[in-house]
This record gives sequence, C-alpha cells and structure tokens, in this order.
Amino acid sequence: MKKSILPITFLFAATLLGGCSMGSSISSDTNSNNPAVAQQAQKIQELRAQVKAQKEISDAEKQKLNGLEQQLKGAEQNLKGVKTQAKAQ
Repeated sequence: MKKSILPITFLFAATLLGGCSMGSSISSDTNSNNPAVAQQAQKIQELRAQVKAQKEISDAEKQKLNGLEQQLKGAEQNLKGVKTQAKAQ
C-alpha cells in the first residue's frame, strides 16, 4: 500500500505558514541579525510544525482504527446472525 506524501507536505507547509502565530518571540527570532539565533528559531518552527502534523496524522489513524474495529464487530455480529439463521432452516 503506497501512501502519498502530498497531503503531509501540504499540511506541513500550511502549518509553517500559520506558524507565525506560534509565538511572537520565535517569529522575531527568525529575523534576528544573529544567524545562530535565526537558525535555531527556524528549527523550532519546523519542529513544531512537524509535531503538529504528526499529531494530526496520528489522530486520523486512530479514527481509521476505530472505524475498522466497528466494522469487525459488525461482521462478527452478522456471522452470529447468519449461523443462527442457518440452524433455524
């Protein structure tokens, strides 16, 4: 099963664009005259975006798992019904 990275990439880019609201100090630090400060602030923004994106992926996977578990329960109940119906005939 091949997964596309396009939604993840888009989410990451969108999060970076929205990352300015993550903290005024980080935003101002990315524009620092000190290259080390600017680089570290950029790294923080990128890591925050990655964490947020990974949490969203994790939440989506949890929802998918929940859906599969519900399908499994339904299939098991259906099997019981089919067996009961077969015995009655």
